[in-house]
Amino acid sequence: MVSEQIGESLTFHLRNLALLSFDRDSDYDAIISPFTRIYLITEGCGYLIIGNRKIVLEAGNLYLIPGFSSCTYHFGAGLCHYYIHFSIDQPNGLSAYSLFTTNHTAFSSELDKCLFERILQINPDLQLPHHHPNIYQNKLWMNKKVVYKSASQHLETIGILKQLFSRFLDPVQSHTISSLLKYNIQPILLYINTNLEQDISIDQLAGISCFSKDHFSKIFKSIIGMAPCEFIIRKRIEKAQFLLLTTDMTQDQIIGKTNFKSDSYFCRIFKKYTSFTPANYRKLRG
Repeated sequence: MVSEQIGESLTFHLRNLALLSFDRDSDYDAIISPFTRIYLITEGCGYLIIGNRKIVLEAGNLYLIPGFSSCTYHFGAGLCHYYIHFSIDQPNGLSAYSLFTTNHTAFSSELDKCLFERILQINPDLQLPHHHPNIYQNKLWMNKKVVYKSASQHLETIGILKQLFSRFLDPVQSHTISSLLKYNIQPILLYINTNLEQDISIDQLAGISCFSKDHFSKIFKSIIGMAPCEFIIRKRIEKAQFLLLTTDMTQDQIIGKTNFKSDSYFCRIFKKYTSFTPANYRKLRG
């Protein structure tokens, strides 16, 4: 029941999809996208590097790259794959990857192959404008939304996305999910996510939760895995990442949207969490 409630709260948005073949070796280094990516390799080979992990691409397998993950790609000559780019929204602002344990690789069944064929059949014109991420990751294409011709097309598309994403979920229910509901932490996360431009104090959050400040901080850390102040900073950084990749806002405008108190503090904290300066991070989109 708990997993059903959380699953129903996830909103999926399709961005791009196509079947693509490479006629020569292609390499893309340290690419970061705000969108989740799923690949189905139909033939050929290559590899991904996510963090410090190298993942070999093999025909017949599915691969998941979460949004905002730095990934290096090598697609060998002759590799052919379906790709799907999409985003997942949670009303409380907590990432789906914080709620569920996911794997990067999954075996594909005949049904999965049919699902890729079908989602492409009903959404035929969503291919990327260029193969290289540093070219296609610009504001015009990153913010383009899919327009569905009918309710049935939309429902079928989102249903397929959910099925494919489910292939990567650990079947064991996360303790985080049940604890979120038990201690009513979701309203706290929603408040944080919708007030990132403002000052947010632990006293405010404790008041919303109807716990004492110390008790609230203890419960929050036990569920989320970090102190409330740390979580707020991470959410500010995530918003800054998204704005750097998908808008042409100036750095001062982004600082205003994320409530960092100074340019130097923003740059220092951003580099601490992403290993990039804001300017270099923006270059990763092209």
